[in-house]
Amino acid sequence: MNKVYQSGDYVAVHKNPVWRDKANFIIKTYLGQKYGRNEWEQLWALDLGDRQFALCCIPFFAYDLALGDEVETDGNYVVQRVIKTSDQYTFRVWFGDSTHIGIKDEVSQQMKARSAELEWSSENLLALSVSAEQAQQVANYLYAEQNARNLVYETGLTLNKGGVETGSGNRPPESE
Repeated sequence: MNKVYQSGDYVAVHKNPVWRDKANFIIKTYLGQKYGRNEWEQLWALDLGDRQFALCCIPFFAYDLALGDEVETDGNYVVQRVIKTSDQYTFRVWFGDSTHIGIKDEVSQQMKARSAELEWSSENLLALSVSAEQAQQVANYLYAEQNARNLVYETGLTLNKGGVETGSGNRPPESE
């Protein structure tokens, strides 16, 4: 990929990365084009040397990246590939269309009880990072809340990772 950030491109930022204390560098990943302009996501990271970094935030928009993954960048610090995956799974939760008062607090409490890391992108978009051990339980919980029309969720994966259902959350997860 030869994409280079240009003035006027959209960049999604992480105001409160979950591992801010570990991070010492900001890299970016290309998300594609929308409305005729490039879109990027900045990612807080730990510099491992030789253009390799460990992700210190939960991706809000990028797919197939997770908290703790080790990635390689090009000379412009744009992610090129994952060189080592972590045992973390990314979920995104959208609350914007919910009429359930208190659903954000309920989800936050449920996720904290499962040792999930939480990172808010906006008032209505929450990114979650959970261990492989907890991923299916989290998927099942989010699926039930989605069916109750309390939220919309997706995983951060386009590929199946360890048997956990991937994609938009529109199909039933595997049973626990």
